[in-house]
Amino acid sequence: MKLRHPLKALQCLILLLAFFAALNGVLDVPIHKLGMEKVAAANQTYLEQSMDKAVSGFLILSGIKTGLAVVEGSEVGIGFNLQIGDIVQSVYDYVDIAWKTALAGGTVILITRLLLQAVDLIDHWFLVLTFGFGFLVVLAHWLFPRWVRANRLMKDATFFLAVCAVVFYVVFPFSIAGAAFISQKITGPLIDESQRSFEGIKEEFSVETINRHIFSSDSAGEESSIAGLILKGKMAGIKEAIEAQAEYFKDKSRNIAIWTLQLIAGYLFDSIIFPVIFFIFLFVIVKGALLYLFEDRRQQAFS
Repeated sequence: MKLRHPLKALQCLILLLAFFAALNGVLDVPIHKLGMEKVAAANQTYLEQSMDKAVSGFLILSGIKTGLAVVEGSEVGIGFNLQIGDIVQSVYDYVDIAWKTALAGGTVILITRLLLQAVDLIDHWFLVLTFGFGFLVVLAHWLFPRWVRANRLMKDATFFLAVCAVVFYVVFPFSIAGAAFISQKITGPLIDESQRSFEGIKEEFSVETINRHIFSSDSAGEESSIAGLILKGKMAGIKEAIEAQAEYFKDKSRNIAIWTLQLIAGYLFDSIIFPVIFFIFLFVIVKGALLYLFEDRRQQAFS
């Protein structure tokens, strides 16, 4: 058959060579050399460090929550009951929220790591399919120009596969990298400060310390504990002891509330908002560029 369109033949040849190169993994080498390998390594390091940070914060908050749980809902008294848990209720609520935040943040980070691993497995095949369908589109348009509907469907499929390939190879990794960069400048210090603050009060809210202050009664050095005052019949000092403990936990609750808000804001922006913003921004740019490359879609790109 006489070649009426040498350019079509050249396009078919280039796309066919690109298909086999992508199938054998040859195209992944220059892609990695252009910097994507460094981006992937940086993302992996960032997610591992973030995961370690989230687990450490979760363990610290678990220790504090355990100590407060001993008091929350407890009662002491002889002939009457005294609800000691009311003293620490507000502090316990804040710590519980921070604990759930650390758990959710760690879960989101783990899901992100799994998504990166999944993307690393399938991005290669989307690149292969993109060149394969691109070859079929050019070949069909050249040999069967009257198959308008079939050509239209294959071209749409090629466009979809091209978008997916670029998203998996470029958009998703760079959205994580951009979020990591912003995190180091803004949200990372917030999370670190909150976790250091919680770690600083971990000993004060341990089970042993709270038991010593509230429930101990068998030691001469624990005259001021609420349980000790009740058992020794020092009713006059019970009110003062309760007020002192309530004031202590009130002062702590304000700081804990601030640390909890910082932790929530840090994980919210670090794990969700920043990656999503970068992803949407890069996706819009990539999709617009691909729309322009598909000749009959230029008008849609402008709109």
